[in-house]
Amino acid sequence: MEGLTELENAAVGAASAGCVAVTLQPTLYWKNAAAQGLPFTLRPSLLFRGCGANLLKETSEMALQFAAAGRMKAGGDASSSAAREIAGAVGGGAVGALLVTPFECVMVQQQLLGTSLLQTPLDIVRRHGALDGLYRGLGLAALRDSIYVGCMLGLTPVVRRRLIEGHELPPAAASLCASAVGGVAGGVFSHPMDVVKTCMQGDLARAVHRDPLSTCRNLIAEGGIGALMRGAGWRTLNITLTVFIAGEVCQRLPPYLLRLTRRAEPAPAPVPLNE
Repeated sequence: MEGLTELENAAVGAASAGCVAVTLQPTLYWKNAAAQGLPFTLRPSLLFRGCGANLLKETSEMALQFAAAGRMKAGGDASSSAAREIAGAVGGGAVGALLVTPFECVMVQQQLLGTSLLQTPLDIVRRHGALDGLYRGLGLAALRDSIYVGCMLGLTPVVRRRLIEGHELPPAAASLCASAVGGVAGGVFSHPMDVVKTCMQGDLARAVHRDPLSTCRNLIAEGGIGALMRGAGWRTLNITLTVFIAGEVCQRLPPYLLRLTRRAEPAPAPVPLNE
């Protein structure tokens, strides 16, 4: 990512998102349903409800996260490359939450109410306002995405590189192992924030979940400390596959972008012959 411009990194992120958003939409619905205590279903009309909002969310989110992470990773020396890579990814995740939160709020409301992609945000703003409605749970989303993106764009490529260089694993096997490490770490450690945020966005009227602390208390009173990990399996699966897909796109797409956007290096000047 460090060798690309911000625009090129954004293109890589958008390409990754297009692959992720549609193929992994069912796991996202099951995760949200489990977090809110809704029943499991296999009905496609429910599983793909909110898919449009998710596609917009994933494309804009990953484009911004990849661009921000690539910018933050730039510079520094080789000795600090791993730490810089992880820190840049963490920062990219936090920045991306500003864009992600409204889309996630719309998707959660769509999955609950079945309203359209255009009608839902208008209803939210009219009834609850932009900040209290669309941006409900922003702080939790920023904390969650700092961990998640830090694992996806920071930890995963570092682990992959170490497995190839230090243990001589084939690239495909190293990608699978690194994706599992990054996906499980990102999914498990960031999941409580995601559950609380999802419950808050599902209750925009604040009838039950007034703020993060009261939401935590409500969930623990209802189902014990394990309630904060509802849907963790689905989300960890989603993130692991997302990390793998994004990692493969990051490995394979940049050479084509460089070929398309970079001019060929000028030929060296001929060396004059000695007279």
